[in-house]
Amino acid sequence: MRIGVIGLGVIAPYFLRAIEQDDRLKLTAACDLDRAKLDALPEGVARFTDHRELLASGLVDGVVVTLPNHLHAPVVTAALTAGVHVCCEKPLTVAGADARELAAVSQRTGSTLFTAFHRRYNSHVQRLAAELPDRSEIVRVVARYHERIEEHTGDDHWYLDRDRCGGGCVIDNGPNALDALRQVLGELTLTDATLGDVRGGVEFYAELELRTEDGIPVAVELDWALPTGETKDITVHLRDGSTLDADMLAGYEGFKSSLDHEYRGIMADFRAAVEAGPERVDDGPVVVDLVEEAYRIGRRKERRLRMPAKRPVEAALVKLLFHRRTDRGMELSPWDTRCVRAGDVHELVTTTDRPAAAGGRVDAVGFLGFAEFRDATVLGKGDQLWLGERLVGVVAGFDECHAPNHYNVLIHTDRLLSAEDLDLRAGDRVVFKEHA
Repeated sequence: MRIGVIGLGVIAPYFLRAIEQDDRLKLTAACDLDRAKLDALPEGVARFTDHRELLASGLVDGVVVTLPNHLHAPVVTAALTAGVHVCCEKPLTVAGADARELAAVSQRTGSTLFTAFHRRYNSHVQRLAAELPDRSEIVRVVARYHERIEEHTGDDHWYLDRDRCGGGCVIDNGPNALDALRQVLGELTLTDATLGDVRGGVEFYAELELRTEDGIPVAVELDWALPTGETKDITVHLRDGSTLDADMLAGYEGFKSSLDHEYRGIMADFRAAVEAGPERVDDGPVVVDLVEEAYRIGRRKERRLRMPAKRPVEAALVKLLFHRRTDRGMELSPWDTRCVRAGDVHELVTTTDRPAAAGGRVDAVGFLGFAEFRDATVLGKGDQLWLGERLVGVVAGFDECHAPNHYNVLIHTDRLLSAEDLDLRAGDRVVFKEHA
C-alpha cells in the first residue's frame, strides 16, 4: 500500500517510523510547506508543498493527515473525493457537523476514513480492557492525562492557537483519553465539563464527567500545565476497595517512547480498515461530538478551574451578635450573587439548613454580627468565609428581608455559630475568598 504523509509536524516522525517498519506499507510521497523537512525525507519519496498536487499525482493509495486541526476537514474531504484512503490524526475535525460530513463523503466515495487514536493501542490499556471484571463490581473510573504541553509540541505553535487547534487540552488530549476509555468501558455520555487555567482563550486544564451505558461514573482530568514529567493512566475503582490500573507509560522509559508501538498499531489497523471496505464505521465523529459537547457545557459556565476570578475582600465586625434561633423564617433569595459597595454593612448569619431552591425556608440560624466591607466586591454562593487561618463556612446565599437596609449573608456551617463561639471582638476582620 503506497502511503503519503500530509504535514510533517511534531507527530509525523511516529507515523514515518511506523510506515517504515510495516513491510506492507511504502512511503511514496509527502507534503509540507517547510522545504527543509521535505529535504530530510529518504531518497525516492516524492515531495510536494500543495496537498492537491500530491492527491492528483497517482503516487498514493492512502494518506496520513497530520495537519493543524482546523485543516483536517478540507484536506480529508479532498483526499476522500480523490479516491484516496485517509488516516487522520485525532481529532478528526473541530466541529461535529464536519466529522459527520466526512463520514458521508467516505460512504459516497468508498474511500476509507480512519481516525488515529493512538492510546487505544497502548499495551496497558488493552490489558486493562481484557482484565475488566463484571460491570457490577465497578464503582467508578478515573482517567488522567497530564503533561506540560510545551514539552510535546516542539515548533508546532498552532497547538496554542484556538483558531487553529479549536481549543486546548480538551480537543488535543481529550480525544485520546475518551477513546481509550471507550475501548475499556464502551459507549460514554458526557454529563458535565468544567474548563480552567485559560490562557489566550486556550484551556490548560479541564475536568469532564461521563457515564457508561450502564451508569458507571467516569471522570477525566486533562492538564497541560504539569510542572514536570507526565501522567497518562486509567484507574478502575472496584466495589471491594481495590483498583485496576493502566499506566500508559509504565515500562516505556524514554520521553514519548510509548508512542512507537501505538503508532505501529495505528498503521496496521489502518491497513485492516482499508481491507474491510466501506462497511467499517469510523469512531472519529463520536469522539468529536463528545469534545464539542464538553466545550458547549464548559464555555457557558462562569466558573474556570485554577483561575481566581475575584480578589479576597475584608469585612470588619462593627456590631457583634450572640444569639441563635431555630424558627427564624428567612427565605433564600433567588440571586446567587450580590454586589456590595465599599463601606456597605451587611449581617453575617450562620445556618445548618440547606434550602434547595429560591424561597426555601431558613430557620436554624446563628448570628455573627454586622460587618462593614472594606472594598467593593461581588459575594456569591460558594465563597468561603475565613477568620484568620480558620475556615468558618461557605456562603449558601442571601436573605433580603431587611433590604434595602442590608442583606443577611447566609453562611453554611456544620453547627450553628455566633460571635461568642468564634470569640469575636468588635473590629475583628473576616475575609471572603472565592472557592479555589
